[in-house]
Amino acid sequence: MIRSKISQLQEIAPSKRTIKGHLRKMERVTLRHAHKFIIRRLDNLREVRRHALGWIVLVGLLSGVAWWQSGVSATQYSTDIPAEGGIYTEGVVGSIDNLNPIFAATPAERSASRLLFASLLTYDDQGDLVGELAQHWSFDDTGKVFTLSLRPQARWQDGAPITADDVIFTFALIKNADTRSPLYASWRNIGVEKIDAQTVRFILPAVYAGFPNSLNVGMLPQHTLKEVKPSELRTEPFNRAPAVGSGPFAFQGLSAVDAAQTHYLVRMAANPMYVLGAPKLNGFQLHAYKDREELPKALRNQEVASISDTVVSHLPDFDQDTFQTTYAPLNNGVYAFLRTDSAFLGDGRIRQALQLATDHTAIAKLFKGAVTTLDGPLLPGQLGYRSDLRQANTNLTRAKQLLDEAGWTQAGPGSRRVKNGEPLKLRLVTVSSGDYPALAQTLMDQWSKIGVEFESALIKAEDIQQNIILPRAYDVLIYEIAIGRDPDVYAYWHSSQATSRGFNLSDYKSPKVDDALDSARTRLDPHLRTAKYSLFTQQWLADVPAIGLYRPSLVYIQNKDVVTFNAHSLIDPVDRYFNVRYWAAGKTQRYSTR
Repeated sequence: MIRSKISQLQEIAPSKRTIKGHLRKMERVTLRHAHKFIIRRLDNLREVRRHALGWIVLVGLLSGVAWWQSGVSATQYSTDIPAEGGIYTEGVVGSIDNLNPIFAATPAERSASRLLFASLLTYDDQGDLVGELAQHWSFDDTGKVFTLSLRPQARWQDGAPITADDVIFTFALIKNADTRSPLYASWRNIGVEKIDAQTVRFILPAVYAGFPNSLNVGMLPQHTLKEVKPSELRTEPFNRAPAVGSGPFAFQGLSAVDAAQTHYLVRMAANPMYVLGAPKLNGFQLHAYKDREELPKALRNQEVASISDTVVSHLPDFDQDTFQTTYAPLNNGVYAFLRTDSAFLGDGRIRQALQLATDHTAIAKLFKGAVTTLDGPLLPGQLGYRSDLRQANTNLTRAKQLLDEAGWTQAGPGSRRVKNGEPLKLRLVTVSSGDYPALAQTLMDQWSKIGVEFESALIKAEDIQQNIILPRAYDVLIYEIAIGRDPDVYAYWHSSQATSRGFNLSDYKSPKVDDALDSARTRLDPHLRTAKYSLFTQQWLADVPAIGLYRPSLVYIQNKDVVTFNAHSLIDPVDRYFNVRYWAAGKTQRYSTR
């Protein structure tokens, strides 16, 4: 059966001739269709080609316009805003051995301490005192009693309330000599009393208008440290691991990043109990480098998002498309202190000549424009400052005349000054680190133009107090002082401070200045204080106990993706953290309709 069916299939299979016929027929049909639907229509395609290309170009143009318009709309109807969350990283210089606010000394320690501990008062972005833990404060009618009340919502990070007992406890430690706090000398004669759980009274030995500016020290938790003896507080583990704080951030850990222990990391988490409100950030990491040369490297390597320093010379230029540099003037002053009781500088004419030979424009160029002019003993914005009272401009001709009048003559142009066979040779001393060596050399080069010679010495910062300042082993000392917000500069220019342990580094003595400074600091009336400080400035400029060189700045360099403080002058470098609760580790876009 199967075989018969196969034979039937074989019988009906087409022959080769039949297949060839079908193929020829298919070929003819295919050619007719190709001629009809393709060849004949090529002419039509050629006619519409120009129109088709025009449409293609038009569609492209419309797409480009739409893309451009969307970009413009995104710019007009959106804005970059701080992104919430994230960890902010900042690099600072200095070692970290103590985070306790009554001991913190290096820039790194003071930065970490400010983030961890809230103070009674602080400075806002205008340099004005505002309350942090405190909500009200005032002097009484005598000017000797200062009363302050705390914010009732103030809490330690463990939830315990911050009360007057904590304030009393903190200042009792500072006032105790066994504690060995550097703040001891400023507080030893001030009484501190508790009125109630939220109110504290400070009793001053005399009227002191600038007293509120002393209340920016971080408070300590009594319930955590009350069992620690003052003499043992410096070695207490709390200082390196403060488990309880009150600042915008809470301590998480302190560790050495490298084996050489030249790089430390302080890790902090946002404190939801912070009295002014929890930060937007989740955390803050402070990288502390003993070698300031590591700061720019850390920023470029993205180890940190920002760096801050007050020294300019080691900072390279950064790509402006990626990084933003802010110069925030500080309420400090760098002066050339002229020791008025030295063998040479006791003559005011020599001091005046040195001032007239100082080229402040050249000094500003030395610091790449990162510093501002220092006109005298007070700063712009301070009570009593007058822009019309300022140091004389450079005048080499007059400087040489003054030296001639003082008997210091030259044998010829460019030669040294001599009097009775003795050369006019001054001992100039400054710190061996930072910007000071270059500044010292610049000044000596300028002053040599009027024939003054120098014996110079560069001293380590940690040795200059003991080896140079205490014995007054200099004629000229280039040094930085903190002037602060209040114009009370009594400590630097009053004759009572012209002692080996005083801060009158020029050993300057003037009855007129003493009277003005005494009156100004013991009066609360701002108009009277202004008048007294104007008199002081006039006499200071006439006597030239020092030459104002420049007002330093905090140099803050940050990645453009982060959000930090607004550019403004700072009383102190740590005041950059005033608005840290609004800082951000990144940015996001917000769209709006108008």
